[in-house]
Amino acid sequence: MTATRAQSLLADSELTKAHDFLFEAHMLVTDVRSLFFNSDNFATAARLKDIQGRLADEIQALERLIAVTTPD
Repeated sequence: MTATRAQSLLADSELTKAHDFLFEAHMLVTDVRSLFFNSDNFATAARLKDIQGRLADEIQALERLIAVTTPD
């Protein structure tokens, strides 16, 4: 997706809202993962770690998109 096309599809405020939503989800998964890790449920904690990593990847991709669509 080119920057111009992304700009036409998503307004800056929508990108910011998406970023905030993903960041909040990342924090919640981090908190829940720590609860499972502390209760010796390592399988669930490992799965939550995978989800946490995917959320982090999506946040980084969104931050790159915001950087491309934001004028200097």
